Amino acid sequence: MKYDPQPATASACRIEGDACIARGDLEAARACAPADAVNYERLAATLAALNRFPEAVDRYREAIARDPCNADLHHGLGWTLEQMHRLEQAVQAYREAVRHNPGADGSHNNMGNCLQALGRFDEAHEAYRRAIDGAPRVPLYYRNFVQTKRLAADDPVFASLEQLVGDAASLSPADQAELHFAYGQALSGVGRHDASFEHILKANALHRAGVRYNEADALGLFAHLPELLTSELFAAARGLGDPSAAPIFIVGMPRSGSTLIEQILASHPQVFGAGERTEFGEALVKCMRRASGDPLRIDIEALHGVGAAQLRALGADYLQLMRRALPEIQGDAQNHAQDQGQSDAPGEAPHYARFTDKYPFNFINVGLIHLALPNARFIHSRRSPLQTCLSIFSRLFHDVPFSYDLGELGRYYRAYDALMAHWRSALPEGVMIEINYEELVDDLEGNVRRMLAHCGLDWDERCLAFHQTTRQVTTASSEQVRRPLYRTSVRRWQPRQALLEPLFDGLGPELTKADGFSEPVSRVVVQHAAAGAARKS
Repeated sequence: MKYDPQPATASACRIEGDACIARGDLEAARACAPADAVNYERLAATLAALNRFPEAVDRYREAIARDPCNADLHHGLGWTLEQMHRLEQAVQAYREAVRHNPGADGSHNNMGNCLQALGRFDEAHEAYRRAIDGAPRVPLYYRNFVQTKRLAADDPVFASLEQLVGDAASLSPADQAELHFAYGQALSGVGRHDASFEHILKANALHRAGVRYNEADALGLFAHLPELLTSELFAAARGLGDPSAAPIFIVGMPRSGSTLIEQILASHPQVFGAGERTEFGEALVKCMRRASGDPLRIDIEALHGVGAAQLRALGADYLQLMRRALPEIQGDAQNHAQDQGQSDAPGEAPHYARFTDKYPFNFINVGLIHLALPNARFIHSRRSPLQTCLSIFSRLFHDVPFSYDLGELGRYYRAYDALMAHWRSALPEGVMIEINYEELVDDLEGNVRRMLAHCGLDWDERCLAFHQTTRQVTTASSEQVRRPLYRTSVRRWQPRQALLEPLFDGLGPELTKADGFSEPVSRVVVQHAAAGAARKS
């Protein structure tokens, strides 16, 4: 079909532009669209949906130039910049959005998220309050607020939250889940722990109903990986991947102290803290999807036949993705220059010798990462099984489908623990160390020295003052790592054992003993019931 390059009317032009967008021809869509703000906005939104964020930013700026008072355009620009981790710029865009529309609750909320990640908590809390004032029936805003702010019982936001809980039945199940997570956190902050856990249980049950999770597939993969990635394979493939020593992978379960470990390392002048990155998974998918005739294609089920070219390609793809997303990460030649003591020119961005990638679920990919990047280092972040699981269970995560049922959570933790035990025994010596959160709190300097030595970094006192380091932290621990270590985080309040029986059953006796419970909970419950009956007779 032939298209007229000059449609007769703006309406016809928009129709043609929609057709171009529908078939993915964005350049044609841009060429035929009228040069007005509406069409630039539609094209920007499409580019953002395709993860083409730099191009989307350009289109949003072009739209704003034509309609500078449009709050929606500034909000869209802010959201796109946020996806690019350009949080300072995103804050400015959201400020423009609320300047033109003070009632833009979504812009206030998103601004709060960015300010929280930047460590500017007073400003973040004010932004959340404005979002709640503008839309007091949106539970998400309360949940974002209470994750970094302990509310007093007489705080107006606490009262507003409590009032909304009284009308929870009028909300959708998803919003009810958000609401109960928020109220549970708020109640915990004022010491009403039993009531808090009741709402956490409700929140998890509501959210679990809408989550797709195939437990058999997930745990089956964990059991299968040790059969594919053996110590013999690692020995045979030693040194075949990309030689870069820049990446430091921090792996483990969520809420295990990984953000603290990254904050400590990122306080070193030669380390860039990249946060939770999914680029290795993207690189792996790319290598697996290559045409079957491509010699660089990786077949996970035939790893014993994998060669240097495939492994180097996987490692190089990952590094390319990281450097494309994060200009702060420099090439090896520049890293080497700094390693030799060459300073940056005035006004230049620092050249980092190492960067951290703390996506926790890379614990699944440890073996493949080692094959692709044999000089990369791993730090396994560990914490008490019970404390880790309770902390996960008290939070709403959008990429942790196993965490909303105590039995599923316990079984997942046990499978993770078994897989990490395999990596520990199969990897060559010196590739991975484990940092126990409780031990880190007890002996900060000793464990920091061990981490730096493991990563080939000189000692630097700034790592002990990690809470003073200014950087973006986008995880749920953004507030905690801006404070000195505190012992109250080692062991949190925990519910009655009877309520945790599904979790203990999932963890199994060995992991249960690790938290000081020597008997299965069901047996304890039976014994207590029998004792009570004896006292009554």
